[in-house]
Amino acid sequence: GVDFTLIPKQLDQSVERKGDAASLRSTTIKTSSNWTRNRQANLLSKPKKHGLDADEIRKEKAKAFDLLDALSRSGSLAIAHSELHVVVAMTHCFEKDLMGTVIRDNVNPIEKLEGS
Repeated sequence: GVDFTLIPKQLDQSVERKGDAASLRSTTIKTSSNWTRNRQANLLSKPKKHGLDADEIRKEKAKAFDLLDALSRSGSLAIAHSELHVVVAMTHCFEKDLMGTVIRDNVNPIEKLEGS
């Protein structure tokens, strides 16, 4: 299997090898503390929205992982037609502001980004 936790480290190593280490930075994405759950009592009822606090978020996340664990028999059964989405973000930093980069340094920031 693939260890997805190693992706940020591999990206950092790739950036360092390329030499753009000064302009590219790893970015941490944090979720909002305000979550909203949409839930229907049954298929014919209208969905109801409910705000979740940190404790409720923790409980709902535990319920979701418990359900996944039960459905996959603790990982021994494959879940057919499933997908895993991994979001990785990098931030491109310039030494100067946009106008300084374009006018003073005569650098096209779009080309610099595409080269990253």
